Amino acid sequence: MLIRSSRTASRYLNRGAEALRRDDGFVDTQDVVELRNGRYYFGGRRGGIINVGGLKCHPEEIESVINRHPLVHMSLVKARKSPLLGSVVVAEVVLTAEARAAQSNAGHEALQNEIIESCRRSLNAHQVPAIVRIVPSLEIGPSGKLQRPYA
Repeated sequence: MLIRSSRTASRYLNRGAEALRRDDGFVDTQDVVELRNGRYYFGGRRGGIINVGGLKCHPEEIESVINRHPLVHMSLVKARKSPLLGSVVVAEVVLTAEARAAQSNAGHEALQNEIIESCRRSLNAHQVPAIVRIVPSLEIGPSGKLQRPYA
């Protein structure tokens, strides 16, 4: 997505930062959007696209499906190298406080399978995580945003 405004900053406030605006005055946000039926839909960040056997996945789309599960607080989807497919989808999942208190490590396997089944019902086969890991937390940056490995 490209944006242009007379109020756009020229660069971020750190030494050696590249100019934000291109020569034509537009800023490339690195966001991928798709026009469907007269509306634009956010697809994800260009740098985060996962290539699974030549098919593309946006982590944010997969995370939105995972985050619908009532026991999931938040998730992070990323690529894991695969000799056959180039990459496979891997999800790290943080459970809600209630779920953490109620779940044992033995119960994690059933929950991981539930999450994968939920993804199978809502996503294309190449988007379904090959691995779902239950983790205690995910890294959050100073801005309050999830820290992504490609950001």
